[in-house]
Amino acid sequence: MLAIKPPNYKHCPFCGKRLNIKTEEGEKRKFCNSCNWTYYPHVAGAVGAVIAKKGKVLMVQRKREPYKGTWMFPAGFIDYGEHPKETLEREVKEETGLRLVKAELIDVLQSEDDYRSLGHFCFFYRVEVKNGEIKTDEEENSDIKWFDLKKLPKIGWKGHQVMMRRLLGEKN
Repeated sequence: MLAIKPPNYKHCPFCGKRLNIKTEEGEKRKFCNSCNWTYYPHVAGAVGAVIAKKGKVLMVQRKREPYKGTWMFPAGFIDYGEHPKETLEREVKEETGLRLVKAELIDVLQSEDDYRSLGHFCFFYRVEVKNGEIKTDEEENSDIKWFDLKKLPKIGWKGHQVMMRRLLGEKN
């Protein structure tokens, strides 16, 4: 379990009144007496696409912080209401220009180095894509390349580093 704390909300998002504290199931929870609303802290979700074939892996270079200039698997946050596989299909298309053919869940890792959403879960999938011209989302990424598994670039996110080590057959 990560040693992180949820946002410290002071006011109800519905009526604006100051939140109180109540104990529920042994946990202290923020609570609005006026609306009867209880705040249950939760984490976000993201997906990562591990696209590898013929000794190469497809990666994108981050255009913005965090980890600007480093490389990562095509990835992104799950939009509200999306299933992780829907996000995966969307992100693969947005970040690579390719169409997802098949996806198999590899693992779910918890992010400990993304200040935008500490503790979020990243669902990593082994992905097969339909052949085509690669083109990345230039708003998010500055480049996209196939890398030889023996000559990899600098990878930023810790979770992406873990997945790369697994791809290479190394221990974490």
